[in-house]
Amino acid sequence: MNNRGEDMKKRLLVAIIIMGLYGIIYLLNSQFFDIYEPYYIYTVSWTTRQVLPIVAFITVLMTLLGKWRLTSFISFAGYISGIVFGELFGEFESDVPPQYLHYGWAIWGCVFILSVIAGIIIEKRYKCRYFEYIFKIGNN
Repeated sequence: MNNRGEDMKKRLLVAIIIMGLYGIIYLLNSQFFDIYEPYYIYTVSWTTRQVLPIVAFITVLMTLLGKWRLTSFISFAGYISGIVFGELFGEFESDVPPQYLHYGWAIWGCVFILSVIAGIIIEKRYKCRYFEYIFKIGNN
């Protein structure tokens, strides 16, 4: 019974860390990168307004259910990487007005989905042993 309680504490700790990381993204966007802020960045603003609550909820739920703890961190890294790649490579400006297209959201989505799939494959393949050893999150 004690081992089960400790495992739940570890899951809760990881879930709080993941919520905090997504919370930092939300706060940074609302203070600096949103549409009426000084450093407006399309992909950061769009993902925060459209998908951040859904992604954060699903990621935290995966962690609390006891599976996919490594996947939660890998998907967060994919979220950040997707924003960076989407902003760098998503812009397309046409010479013909008023066409201004930005595909940052699509690039973000592809990178994020690939990171979730990669996290699941890594976690199933290696059974998260290395991650558990380093971060002392597993059942040992």
